[in-house]
Amino acid sequence: MTKRPYNSTLRAANSAATRERILDAAQHCFEQQGFSGTTMRAIAEQAGASVESVNLAGTKRDLLLATLNRATAQLETDARLLDLAEPKALFEKTDPVLAVSNLLAWLAASNQRISRLWRCLDQAADTDPGIRSDYTGFLARMRAESARAVHELGQRGVLRADTGISEQELSDLLWLIALPDQHRRLCDQAGWSQQRYQKWLIWSAMTLLLAPSLTAGMKDRVLLD
Repeated sequence: MTKRPYNSTLRAANSAATRERILDAAQHCFEQQGFSGTTMRAIAEQAGASVESVNLAGTKRDLLLATLNRATAQLETDARLLDLAEPKALFEKTDPVLAVSNLLAWLAASNQRISRLWRCLDQAADTDPGIRSDYTGFLARMRAESARAVHELGQRGVLRADTGISEQELSDLLWLIALPDQHRRLCDQAGWSQQRYQKWLIWSAMTLLLAPSLTAGMKDRVLLD
């Protein structure tokens, strides 16, 4: 009998496809049942895979973090926001209005994708010390990226200077409005559309950060419907 030749490329592709299926299933379960209500068996059944395969993909905590990272950037990575290819390119636009508005539009879409997973992480952090550490880490990274964006705008000389607010406070305010929590409050609880949320986020960031001379005439283009 002739042995079938070993094909590492095919095996890697099958392994990657299985992992994607498991992550899709884990995301569905986390969003519907929360962290404590999700079991590895439920993920396996949703994925059409064995429990062993799911365990090999990681612990339940690992899978939550992987689904959250993947939903944020639409690929499985824990890279910093402004190091990701698309948001990095958007924020490097020469026009500061385009840089801020396009970056915040990207972030609005990301927050829509991760809103329920973020809620799951938030709730699990109350009872699971490991998850609490992860949650704190996510918050710290988000705050650091807000500070990074504000500092870059300051270096370009486009930050508004008429309010007397420091760069650190601007960073914290940007961090606050850009958190996924606000998407859940406004869209899930207040009934806003995604389009309205996106316009609010863009306009809030632009008026918070940019000199009024830069945003004059922009109100009609980004203001709420």
